[in-house]
This record gives sequence, C-alpha cells and structure tokens, in this order.
Amino acid sequence: MYAGILGEITHAAAETTEGDPAGIYASLLAGTGVIIGPGPYVRVGNTHHPLLIWPLLMGRTGSGRKGEATNAGEVFLRQAAPASYEEITITGLSSGEGLIERIRDEGSGDDRKRLLVIEPEFTSVMARSKREGSTLAAVQRQAWEGRALSVLNRQQLKASSSHIAIIGHITPREFRLRLAEADMSGGTYNRYLPVYVERSRLLPIPQGTSEEIRTKLGGGLRAAIDQARTLTCIQFDADATDLWVAELYPELTGADDDDHAEAEFTRRAAPYCLRIAGLHAALDGRQLMSKSDLVAAAALVRYSNASARFVLDRQIRDPRLDRIRRAVDASGSAGLTRSAISGLFSRNLTKEVLDELLSQLTADGTYEEAMQATKGRPAETYRRVVSSSFVPKDPS
Repeated sequence: MYAGILGEITHAAAETTEGDPAGIYASLLAGTGVIIGPGPYVRVGNTHHPLLIWPLLMGRTGSGRKGEATNAGEVFLRQAAPASYEEITITGLSSGEGLIERIRDEGSGDDRKRLLVIEPEFTSVMARSKREGSTLAAVQRQAWEGRALSVLNRQQLKASSSHIAIIGHITPREFRLRLAEADMSGGTYNRYLPVYVERSRLLPIPQGTSEEIRTKLGGGLRAAIDQARTLTCIQFDADATDLWVAELYPELTGADDDDHAEAEFTRRAAPYCLRIAGLHAALDGRQLMSKSDLVAAAALVRYSNASARFVLDRQIRDPRLDRIRRAVDASGSAGLTRSAISGLFSRNLTKEVLDELLSQLTADGTYEEAMQATKGRPAETYRRVVSSSFVPKDPS
C-alpha cells in the first residue's frame, strides 16, 4: 500500500522512528491532500470527491506511538511547503463555529480555506461533539465533503468553501468508551479512516531522518505537489475501470446493508479508495487513475477495515466482559447489582473501565439495566432480557 513518493518517504522515515509506518503514511496522505488544495478531485457520476483523507490513528497509550508517526510525516510536509505548512496547521477543535471562524469568507483568500487539523487528544473532540447544542459534528460532516460550512445561529458564520483534513489520535479503549455514548449512525465517525498503529521498533535514542534525505525526498514531494495543483477532474483509465467495476466496488460496498458498528465505521470504504487512488495519480501528474493506483489504495482501505474490526471486536473478545455475562446469566431474573459486578474483579476496576464494560454489556439489547429498590438509594441491576424462546444455560 506504500505507493509513489509518499511510499518512498514512509520507508525512509520508518527507519528512524518507533512510529508505525501505517501511521506515517496515513498522516502524509492527509497533509499532502491539504497542501495540494481543492484543484484536483475525483468525480463519479454526480459525486465530487476532494482528495481529503481523515486518518484516525488508534494505538495504545505509550506503545502506540501515534504522535511519533504523525511527527515523522510532518518533517517532510514542512519541507514540501516551507512557506505555508505552519499557517495551515492547527489543533484544538472545540466547536463548529470555531472551525468556520478560522476560514470564514470575510478577509479570507482561497489559500486560507486549506486547513490541516491535528488532534492528539481526539477523545476531547468526541466529547465536545456530544454536548447539547454543539455544531461540531455537523460541521465536520460538511468539511469532509469539501462543502461550504455554515451554522444556523445568530452569528450566521459561513465559509463558502473548505478544504480541511483532520488527523486524530486516540486509544482503542477511549474510542470504545466514547462510542458507547455516541451515535455512530449519525455519520460523523465513518468520515474517518481508522488506522491501528503500534510501536514498530525499539529505538532508545532515535536519530531522526538526515538532512540529506529530508532535502531530497521533501523536494521530490514539493515537485509532485506543484504538478498535482495543475490538475482538475481525475477519472479512471480503462484498466482501472475494469478493476473497480468487477472487483473493488462490490468488495468495498458489500457491507452497506449491515447495521453492526464495524460496518457503520467503514461505510465510506469505497469513497476513500477513490480519494487515495486519485491522490496517487495527482502526485504522479496524471489525469487518469491507473489500476496500480487503485490496488495500492485498496490495500490501505483493507488495512483500515481490519483496524476497525480489531478495535471494535474487542467488545466481544474482552475476557472481563465474558466473565460479567456468565455471572449475570447465572443470577437469573434477580440480576446482579453494579456493586456485585465490581466484586467479580475484587473491586479493582476504575469507574471508567466499569462504565465501559457495562455499556458494552447492554449495547446490543441482550442485557438490560434496571433500578432495584433498596432501603437506601436504588441499586443499578443488570440482567439478561428474557424472551419466550430463551432458556438460561448452566454457566459451568
């Protein structure tokens, strides 16, 4: 999946950092798409796809090296756009209005419509998006499409166009915890490309990329960006058309009717394949996507889909959740109180972890939460939802 000039940079950078090559590559795709600007795009039918990639790097605290992966890519992005990279890069998404304010029409040239948002604490973005009255989720959805940004309030802020990419960093556990409180079907988080990352090697004293490599590959990227900016509509060549129609489109849209969280998270696999392939073609100065562009793009999208499965399936494979299920099943109609469930783990679970496990327990409707009357405060009780066809099994 590491294709073209961005693949070359990824291989070079990966030798000098503990950051995951997949995270470096995804960060490069996002930053390069923004630097190029809104000129080149992929059009299929009446749908206009800007070359915007929104990677969500998902890795464990410490060992995930999410920040190192993005930093390794930034070294070359700064080299490719020395005059503008710092101006178009921000962090700290707090509201939809704030994002629009940054690129609003008044006093803004077209160049200011470009924005690369790097969010090392993406869990905060998820929390802010859920606040009552927040416009952040809606504005993100508009920005992913490259549309005009606006909100209906007294400020009447508007940006007549946008070219924004967001790179998010989050741990799988934080994402699952926030996801239990979020509405995946609302479509905000399936705008992101999930990329699972881990520490790729042990480098106690990393040296970083040499000035010679930065100059050579950064200069090559700058030249590729310059020629990409001369392009407009990118379409399929004959071989790419055959591959897309016969294989990739059926594969990448096969789960469209599935309602599971994993399918919701990967709902935009096909558009992402087109955006990534279009970016490869543009950086190579071509108006037509080739078969090799699509093959490389599909490889990254498959890795992304596998990342989503790995992260979200932890709800099912978590042995602590299995222990809770067995204990609740054994309790019958009486159920288990929250305190009793905490006792299964010698009360060593933090409130956050226990909240996450109980949210996962009740997520699919198989188990329910009820309030049980006591002499004091009512107690949270969890029990299996019993249907006429359900017969509890002996947990042994």
